[in-house]
Amino acid sequence: MRKNIFGIGLFLSAGFCSFGYASTLQDIEQRLKLLEEQNKQLIEEMASLKQQVEIPELSQQMFGGMGYAASKVYFTPHGLSIGGYGEIVYERFEKSYIKDFTDIYRFIPYIGYKFNDWIILNSEIEFEHGAYQERGGKVIVEFLYMDFLFNDYFNLRLGNFLIPMGITNLLHEPIFFNSVNRPDVERYIIPTTWNENGVMVFSSLENWNYYIGVVNGFYYNGFTTAGWVKGGRQAGAKAYIEDVAVVGRVDYTGVEGLMAGVSGYTGNSGQGDGFDGTVSMVDLHLKYTYKNLDITGLYVKGFLSDADEISSAVGQTVGEEVYGYYINVAYDVLPFFVDETQFSLPVFVRYERYNTQEKVPTGHTKDKTQDKTIWTVGFNFKPHPNVVLKVDYQFRDNRAYNESDIFQMGLGFIF
Repeated sequence: MRKNIFGIGLFLSAGFCSFGYASTLQDIEQRLKLLEEQNKQLIEEMASLKQQVEIPELSQQMFGGMGYAASKVYFTPHGLSIGGYGEIVYERFEKSYIKDFTDIYRFIPYIGYKFNDWIILNSEIEFEHGAYQERGGKVIVEFLYMDFLFNDYFNLRLGNFLIPMGITNLLHEPIFFNSVNRPDVERYIIPTTWNENGVMVFSSLENWNYYIGVVNGFYYNGFTTAGWVKGGRQAGAKAYIEDVAVVGRVDYTGVEGLMAGVSGYTGNSGQGDGFDGTVSMVDLHLKYTYKNLDITGLYVKGFLSDADEISSAVGQTVGEEVYGYYINVAYDVLPFFVDETQFSLPVFVRYERYNTQEKVPTGHTKDKTQDKTIWTVGFNFKPHPNVVLKVDYQFRDNRAYNESDIFQMGLGFIF
């Protein structure tokens, strides 16, 4: 009897142990499954966080007619975007009375933030000449705006933005022009970089695009003989807005490699000082790339009313009418020497003609030094699509025959 009772107890004990073991094993399996699910969720969250904070690589895509680095935020999945460009130059003047120099010309960070697919913040901060104030250096905001992207036909831009005139003001990153410095026509007739406060509507279509903006006008007190209205840019810094200006642009890009269009600007510059000082400009521009060939051309005509009063106010002769044009032809010669290379070696020549004193107010004398012809020849070496080494020589003439030729070298990059 005792043996039977003992056997039954042993059997029950073994049964309970087996049940307890099975229960423990099942519990462990459930815990492992839960941990596996939690680990998978953690990995997904980490990947999402990495995508939010990771700075994506620069791709060669444009938005709104701007350069690759300036457009970077538009092609970021979401969140923060950081890009930029830089230029370091050396200039040697053939006239001995002008000293040669080298310069950290520009370092430009772009900082953007993509709130969602249709609300985007974009900014450009410029450090010029090493930001060394005693040598003309400065730190300025070159644009700071928000885009509200409704559809391909209608988008809204608010804030401080680039004026959509010419070619170089929008495409001022160094890989987009062959010479060490930007074309003179787009430095002294259409000033670059030219940015003002205002509102703009624009499209983002495949073949045709338009831009219409209202911005604060120039302020005449910065107008000069050599730079025409360039010094009147207010750049959004406590900008007077007694007078506003209207700017418009239409571009056609329906042929592969082609961008051709027209842009115009008109607005007063008196800013409440007793006269209009209306500045008007119109330009025709073209950029065409076919295989290894690149052609860029531009013509601009400018007008200034009340030029006599403005000339008296600023103490120098400011032109009533100005004009300028250039054509730049570049050809990548490296494929003649090396097959299947990612490097490029564009050789280029550019002809420029401009005059900031084509017509001056009655009683004022034209400054013949501002009637200029410039031939620029040189080459670029691109070891990477976003890095360029530049060498060029400028044959410069003016009607007073006292212009110095210039030898230039430069390093440019975008990221």
